[in-house]
Parts: sequence; structure tokens; C-alpha cells
Amino acid sequence: MTYDVLLTKKDKKFIARVREWPEIVVEGETEEEVLSKAQADLKSLLVSGRIVQLDLEVKPDDHPWLKFAGMFADDPDWDEFQESIHQYREEIDRALTEA
Repeated sequence: MTYDVLLTKKDKKFIARVREWPEIVVEGETEEEVLSKAQADLKSLLVSGRIVQLDLEVKPDDHPWLKFAGMFADDPDWDEFQESIHQYREEIDRALTEA
């Protein structure tokens, strides 16, 4: 299997981080050293453990704005409000095209 490793250098030391396994972070003097250590740590982890899959049934939370849906359904001023927004946007568009 192939794993992505982020290799960085800080204060004359190399650091290797295995992307899929955030607990594997090693430091050393050379790239070869840290890559070798990362490989050994990853092998050790995979030999001593196993990967299992869990199925979870999670009910998503209600969207926080859902309680506001339809709150203006019976507002007698809604259509007038929408028309004023429309007119304002047309004024802005005209001002931008004339500039």
C-alpha cells in the first residue's frame, strides 16, 4: 500500500507525518532517516492493530434556520418589501453600468 507523507524541515531537522495516520510524526537529521522511521512506525501500528468498519445511524440535527422557514408567509407587507428590494437592485445595477 502507498501512503502520503508530509516531509518538512524545521531548525535543521526533518519531520515526517503520515497523512492518513496523524499519530505518526517522526523527527530526524535526514530525509532518509525520518522516512525510514515513519515506515517502521506505520508497520508496527498496522501489525499490532487492525482496521474495522463501524456502521452508525446518526440522525442529523435540524438546520438552525429551519425554525425561521415560512415566518413571513402571512406578512401583508412581504410583496411590497420584495418589490422594494427589486427596485433597489435595479438602481444599483444602473449606477454600476453608468459608472
